[in-house]
Amino acid sequence: MKRELFWSIFLTIMLAITSSVSAEYPDKPINCIVNFEAGGTTDIAARSMADLASKNLGQPMVVINKAGGTGSVGLASVKKEKPDGYNIVTVAGGIFISQHMRQLPFDILKDFTPIIQFAEYPTPVLVRDDSPWKTFRELVEYAKTNPGKIRYGTSGSGSIFHLAMETFALQEGIKWTHIPFKGGHPATMAILGGHIEVMVTPTDFKAFVRPGQLRFLSSFGQSRLPSFPEIPTWKELGYNIEMIHPAGWLGPKGLPKVVVDKLHGAFKEAIENPEFKRVMKDLEFPIIYRNPEDLARQMKELTDYYRKLVKQAGLDKKE
Repeated sequence: MKRELFWSIFLTIMLAITSSVSAEYPDKPINCIVNFEAGGTTDIAARSMADLASKNLGQPMVVINKAGGTGSVGLASVKKEKPDGYNIVTVAGGIFISQHMRQLPFDILKDFTPIIQFAEYPTPVLVRDDSPWKTFRELVEYAKTNPGKIRYGTSGSGSIFHLAMETFALQEGIKWTHIPFKGGHPATMAILGGHIEVMVTPTDFKAFVRPGQLRFLSSFGQSRLPSFPEIPTWKELGYNIEMIHPAGWLGPKGLPKVVVDKLHGAFKEAIENPEFKRVMKDLEFPIIYRNPEDLARQMKELTDYYRKLVKQAGLDKKE
């Protein structure tokens, strides 16, 4: 009898708390942590989403950049926050890779609550327009005959771009040098300055390809990019490598469903807004939507998929 009374009281209290959260949330600004540098692809997209979603929620969504560790710095900071909906964080595909390469202060599957996936990153391989390589095959042939001479820059060690290039090198018997940067924008500046030969990151690439400063050789996503239908994927070139690189929003573990629903609804309206679609088209950042349940499933699938690739490439963390 006492046990039944306890559970009755407990459920009544929890229902009251949930109803209160549902009625009041949000009643103050929401911190939106972007775990990459300002001015990058993720940052621009997140700011557009936050601006539009804040109008739907009736409260400001304040974007705060916490770059570093292939997104792990921002994620770690939000893991420590209360699950009340006032601190959320972007998630990118690279974290499903880096968790297998080094010890992180969180478990991406256990310590966060999925809210929404809004896009998949493009995966361009770029060189300077004045480089001698007109095609990706030419770059590969040069790399094979000149081991170690090609330096490629990415948005960080453990990123999807890092794993893709090392997986390719292992498969094709190539030795090239990885130069990690703290985000895509510094990598862009490095290739424009002649400090690296190849850049593998989506940040700003369209803005530099169109004027003729960078040359787009190939990509390793699932399909060609709409604005560059002439540029082949690695699979089309005969290389059996394909990477999925989602972008979304997470909250801390234990985020109440009523809060998830409100955030998801506001973000869903934002990604359907013509202004957001324009921003994403300019970034060459394809909008791919998944609800919280579908995003959770994909996070698990990617964790398992990239665990195998990291191990095959010899990049897995050693116990």
